[in-house]
Amino acid sequence: MPSAKLRVRRVRVDRLTPGMIDRMWELYAGHYDHVTREVFDRDLAEKTLVFLGTDAASGSIVGFSTARIYQHRYRGRWVGVYFSGDTIILPQYWGQRALHNCVFATLVRWKLRRPFTPLYWYLICSGYRTYLTLVRNFPEHWPHHARPTPGWERGLIDSICSERYGAAWRADRGVISFGEVQPVLKQSVAPFTGRVLSLAEVRFFVEANPGYAKGDELAMIARVNLQVGIQVLGKWFRKVFGRPARRERRGAGLPEPAR
Repeated sequence: MPSAKLRVRRVRVDRLTPGMIDRMWELYAGHYDHVTREVFDRDLAEKTLVFLGTDAASGSIVGFSTARIYQHRYRGRWVGVYFSGDTIILPQYWGQRALHNCVFATLVRWKLRRPFTPLYWYLICSGYRTYLTLVRNFPEHWPHHARPTPGWERGLIDSICSERYGAAWRADRGVISFGEVQPVLKQSVAPFTGRVLSLAEVRFFVEANPGYAKGDELAMIARVNLQVGIQVLGKWFRKVFGRPARRERRGAGLPEPAR
């Protein structure tokens, strides 16, 4: 029987076995409509890392997150980009921090090797839970629900999206849109309940990306710096030595895909 305790390890894409990839596809197809194995395999080949989630007792694969870390030239300087791709975690494992911790350790290692290169987490999301992951864990993120995006960060988002997605990047709307038929999160995975819509951040997400229901994805970046590291360490200390974080914050994990 599954323990419902999540373990996550980092695996290079070229070290994945066919069986691992088949299971990842099974999870992905179970959460998304309008998807094909061909596109899934192509997107996976473009990534370099997979954070593979397994059940602590059975060892079975219960989730994953794909990623690529690279450097992008913007306004005459190099910036690091952590591109977060497809992410799936089965619902019984939501709210745990194993995936967060494994990703954060990877970001720290990258930053320690390049201390003078700015590093940004870049993701595009059509689901509010993935959006909340960035919002709740990275104080400096854009677009922000309560303040405008500064010119430098707005330009960086445009530069990254233009390079990666070309005509699918709709700069006037701040979203990636591949047309009428594109991968879309199944409605049953993360429904917009009244409680969810009471959050100011979620209301902003819906306003900023009204096409989320047909698969449009809001483009976002967040600065990865010392402030984020202190925040993560603080959460860890509170978990180990103090009272647990509030339930709604624990629930803002990485439960669903972000292409």
